[in-house]
Amino acid sequence: MSGKPMRNRIGWRQRLAHIQGSSVDFHLGDLDAPLAGIKAQEADLERLANDDIEARAMGLRDRARAGEHLNELTVPFFAITREIARRAIGQRPFDVQVIAAIAMQRGAVVEMQTGEGKTLAAVMPAALNALTGRGVHVLTFNDYLARRDADWMGPIYERLGLSVDFIHSGLTTAERRKAYGADVTYVTAKEAGFDYLRDHLAMDVADLVHRPFHFALVDEADSLLIDEARVPLVIAGRVESESSSSRRLAELVATLAQGVDFDFDEYAHDVELTEHGIQRVEAALECGSLYESTNYRLLTELNCALHARALLKRDVDYLVRDGRIGIIDELTGRVVPDRHWPDGLQAALEAKEGLERRPDGRILGSVTLQHFLGNYPRLSGMTGTAQTAANELHAFYGLRVVVVPTHRPMIRTDQPDLVFTHREAKERALIEEIEHVHARGRPVLIGTLTVEESERIAARLTAKGVRCHVLNAKNDEAEAQVIARAGERGAVTISTNMAGRGTDIRLGSVETTDPEHVAKHGRVVALGGLYVIGTNRHESHRVDVQLKGRAGRQGDPGESRFFVSLDDELLVRYGIQGLIAGRFVADERDGPIDNPVLIREIARAQRIVEGQNIEIRKTLWKYAAVVEKQRRLVMEQRQAILHGREIPDVWRRVPETRARLAAAVGEDAVARAERLVTLHEIDRRWRDHLSLVADVREGIHLVALGGQDPLAQFTRTITMAFHRLEETIDDGVLEALDRIQVGGQGLDLSGLQLKGPSSTWTYLVNDDPFRNQIGMLLTGPGKATFAIGAAVTAMPLLIFWGLVDRLRRRIPRH
Repeated sequence: MSGKPMRNRIGWRQRLAHIQGSSVDFHLGDLDAPLAGIKAQEADLERLANDDIEARAMGLRDRARAGEHLNELTVPFFAITREIARRAIGQRPFDVQVIAAIAMQRGAVVEMQTGEGKTLAAVMPAALNALTGRGVHVLTFNDYLARRDADWMGPIYERLGLSVDFIHSGLTTAERRKAYGADVTYVTAKEAGFDYLRDHLAMDVADLVHRPFHFALVDEADSLLIDEARVPLVIAGRVESESSSSRRLAELVATLAQGVDFDFDEYAHDVELTEHGIQRVEAALECGSLYESTNYRLLTELNCALHARALLKRDVDYLVRDGRIGIIDELTGRVVPDRHWPDGLQAALEAKEGLERRPDGRILGSVTLQHFLGNYPRLSGMTGTAQTAANELHAFYGLRVVVVPTHRPMIRTDQPDLVFTHREAKERALIEEIEHVHARGRPVLIGTLTVEESERIAARLTAKGVRCHVLNAKNDEAEAQVIARAGERGAVTISTNMAGRGTDIRLGSVETTDPEHVAKHGRVVALGGLYVIGTNRHESHRVDVQLKGRAGRQGDPGESRFFVSLDDELLVRYGIQGLIAGRFVADERDGPIDNPVLIREIARAQRIVEGQNIEIRKTLWKYAAVVEKQRRLVMEQRQAILHGREIPDVWRRVPETRARLAAAVGEDAVARAERLVTLHEIDRRWRDHLSLVADVREGIHLVALGGQDPLAQFTRTITMAFHRLEETIDDGVLEALDRIQVGGQGLDLSGLQLKGPSSTWTYLVNDDPFRNQIGMLLTGPGKATFAIGAAVTAMPLLIFWGLVDRLRRRIPRH
């Protein structure tokens, strides 16, 4: 392949998309010239001694720091990096990796398949941008990859004259500052984001850890830039815990009977008390009417307790480990550290499981990953599944997608889905298929949706005498060991989505040139390679593609197939089951349904659900963007004051008082005090503003019932509040002036309560696990519209229900 230009296979769909202005590039012709230039220098560089080639790298670094544009340095620097990689770690980047590096340097997200060497490809653009001395962040999928990649690629950077470091949770402020001071820093996006929030609460420049942002290269870009982008990062401070009824209510709802005291729809994520249940609860709590305004906190906690009991499933939505609730990420199958649910739901779940309640907190600062990543002047990325996210990547970040061909032809066979009428028939056929394939010695990877499902499949296989390894959120510490053996002859591995992204399964055993290992690889290749089986179709097609991508790496053979039943969660939750079942099959049957139209309908349903999720992300982005603009204005002013670029002068409005203090302690002491007070007031008033934003956002959907635009009303309300913010900050600074005393040590600020919270912590706010009930009433599961006549008839009921819903969901802010 290296003797001819890199080219993708381009069909009529790709050509049509190109004509229509698609943001996906399959044509690689404009990358031929720089690749040829890099290859032309190869023979000359191979003859150089180590010192000489490293001296050339130093020369390019000097030119970059003298201001020469990086585009002029790309070809010679990438050629040097390619040769140094060969010498330092024994891996010479393939042409496809160089093509990917050039595309990333030009600001694209590249799509590279599993096993194609994204980690090595990223070194070239990361190192090139680091030549300027302004720092580069490589944003990894988790802490383990940050450490692994920094250690693995470190020798290349060092020979290029660049420093490299990594960040992980648990580092001190000084250690973080040192790591961010390196030329290249490997760090997860959330760790970098949390440090950004901490920096915006610092009261002294010496407490900052970040440098000004320069360039970020995002690994698993579709996951971080799209799936995780709307997740708010939060820093909170401890406040006194208010009395809570969560434990008492958990015990009460445990005694309620489904269908008698409450009704719930598992797939619509809705639960509510019946009239009988309301009467029983009111009698047990001796609280009078639950819907009296005096009971709104109790009603909220009761609603959370009901949701925790009926809708949140252990080993599906969460697990309990080390006395803590661990939320399982739907897209990755992993427990997400430091993530919890909002609005009392976390406390209700802890009470349900009999765990110690986590402390209450006041939000001190918050930013979504999407807006945090917007701080980088330059951004690029890489992933195995970028095409289906291309429109969002371009709309939100201005990034185009470049599809890079594989080093060797992809020969994996993706079989059509097998569709069954019900789960039992599906799982029975699934077990038979695994037994049959395993009997030949071929390795099998089974991708499941939940921890519960992975353990159920494992139990059924064990009962059949098939030994298997299970990888899920309960034993994620064993991930590396399980994945290392998943491609061995006879291996059967059952995994949640953990094995779908960021894992590289090698056939036979670890990848070395040892003859024994080469022989093991050859034996598994002869069996057909890894066989990947999916037990469900996911809401996101990209998750399914990632699972398939575990097979067929670097030209190896492989096969994939999905087993689907009409009562799978995806089809039931969105009302697709009823539509499909009625059209294509009437009764349950043991064998698969032989109808290709049915498979197409399921794929179409998946695209519809993806489209709905895209619209949700767009809508949430619009709401978040309003607050983000305000946050940036406030934080820009705060940082200007912190760094001394802006001098607060509110106290000059009271010249007599200020002059008296200056005469007593000096002008510099008064200026320092006003700076400190101003920073404190900015933080305090911004926290209050965030509380107001949360209150308004929580109930804004109700204005739609009156024919108003929720986003417009939200923007109006928040904008009016923001316009008052500067005035309230100034008022707070002026009020502080009257309370300052002159003491023996200078100005006494102790009466101002400038001390921050006794402790702070960071977490991610989980997406609301329950779909908006108002939206469910308007659209219904699986429906796109609500009949106008029905809407008119139901409007009074909807308004009443919405008001009750608003009342029962509200929690007082601390």
